[in-house]
Amino acid sequence: MGRTKNGPMGSASGKIGPLVFYKWKDKDCVRSRPKVNKNRELSIDEKKNRGKFGFVQNYLSPLSSAIRLGFHNYEPNRTAFNSAMSYTLHNVVQSDDDGFYIDHSLFHISKGITSPLKDVTLAYEEGVLTCNWDYNPTIVRDLELHSFRSLFVAIPDSNTNDIQGHTLHKTLIDKQEQMHISSGSNGKVYHIHLGFVAVDHSSRIVDSIYAGTVTV
Repeated sequence: MGRTKNGPMGSASGKIGPLVFYKWKDKDCVRSRPKVNKNRELSIDEKKNRGKFGFVQNYLSPLSSAIRLGFHNYEPNRTAFNSAMSYTLHNVVQSDDDGFYIDHSLFHISKGITSPLKDVTLAYEEGVLTCNWDYNPTIVRDLELHSFRSLFVAIPDSNTNDIQGHTLHKTLIDKQEQMHISSGSNGKVYHIHLGFVAVDHSSRIVDSIYAGTVTV
């Protein structure tokens, strides 16, 4: 869509028909729009990029409830989901002969300030996953710890549609979070991620950590 400044006789900007109006070194310029052949054969790189985008979109969709909180205001003028898409596409996705995959050591469900968590441990017994942690007091000295609530998810290694977890459940100072993982899934591996977001309207978010895996 084209726009004009200072009325109908002012300078134009944007797309108008086959033309594109723009500024270059304070000069008003115009060029023709490039023709795009929608029926052309995509290059190998283009096909790969489209496949990568679709892979990430499908992977993150079941995590949208956590991502909407964990990537809130991460990038100006972008939705939380689009911010997570961009971060994951550029920093997390890997590929091998079998296709694309997520490197969980690089994956995040929340991005913000440096995580203060340390000594994180996992235990699974009789259908209950328990995560314990401590935190570095020098990092959280100026934080109101009781206002940070957890994002706690278990992502199956084989199918993201079976994601389990909680949002805004425990506080950072509770030092423990638990979830029930559905029975009847013997031998299934879950990747565990833990993050925190403030619920005091400050929009503060703590980097999530990869706590490791459990087999249930």
